[in-house]
Amino acid sequence: MLAWARDLRLVVDAGEEERLAAMRLDEFASFIVPGADAAERDLTAQWAAFICLVDDRFDRSGLGSRPDEVRVLFGRLLGVLTAGGAADVHSGPAAALDDLWRRTAPRMPPQWRVRFVADYRDFALATCEEAAGRNARGRLALCDYLALRRRTITALPMADIAECTASAPWPDLPGGDTRLRTLRLAAADVAGWTNDLVSAEEDLRTGQENLVTVWGRAHGCSLSTARERVVRMRDNRLRDFHTLAAALAAGEGVPRPDRVPVRRYVGALGSFVSATLLWLGVTGRFEARWMPDRHGVPTPLD
Repeated sequence: MLAWARDLRLVVDAGEEERLAAMRLDEFASFIVPGADAAERDLTAQWAAFICLVDDRFDRSGLGSRPDEVRVLFGRLLGVLTAGGAADVHSGPAAALDDLWRRTAPRMPPQWRVRFVADYRDFALATCEEAAGRNARGRLALCDYLALRRRTITALPMADIAECTASAPWPDLPGGDTRLRTLRLAAADVAGWTNDLVSAEEDLRTGQENLVTVWGRAHGCSLSTARERVVRMRDNRLRDFHTLAAALAAGEGVPRPDRVPVRRYVGALGSFVSATLLWLGVTGRFEARWMPDRHGVPTPLD
């Protein structure tokens, strides 16, 4: 993964390479697709690296507060995913996405490609909205923050990738199944809220909105109390996910011919959620040594 990121200049110096190594994305990929071969784990890790590094470009460089530049970057990235691609791109995030897309999209059916592009486009739109809010120094209400966070976490595009590398595509149920969509949204919430718990120190340091600080502001409580409440809220959402996943895996309300693919898909999504929780507990992505120095001393949560 490091050699791939270096060759495409997704990382540009030794410090960025060291930080990418500290993220332990190879382990993350092994947790997501535990039964896959090395090639599938590598592809999963490379997608995770692309997603994390693009996200960090917004949060760590100041780009995330410049909406016009965010739109330009996403225009290039979305161009890779649509007709014509980005053949003139030779390095950086667009080149990395071009390489990943060429190796992933042909393996999947048209409906998967349409869904991935829609999921990534919604992430792009949400990130542009977030950038505009940061630029205006706006403060979101709790309900608005939760709705936006579900879209900016990039969990849904990554879950789409797990479908591919785990060989567990979304089951083509007659008329679709709202419970599968509900399960995906619960997975995105668990990922987003857990990420905010882990990154709270860094977000405080950089002055960015975070579920912990938004909750504390909304309820007029200390940050330590807000953290406890967010943990409880995350745990309840995780319980919702597991309850619905168990019902689907057991075949409740699922036509008999569809039970095996539903069980396979639910299992893959469950591995993705478990992997996210495990990885966020051990990743070095949010360690203080990687925080930009210009923002000063972190504000303690307690």
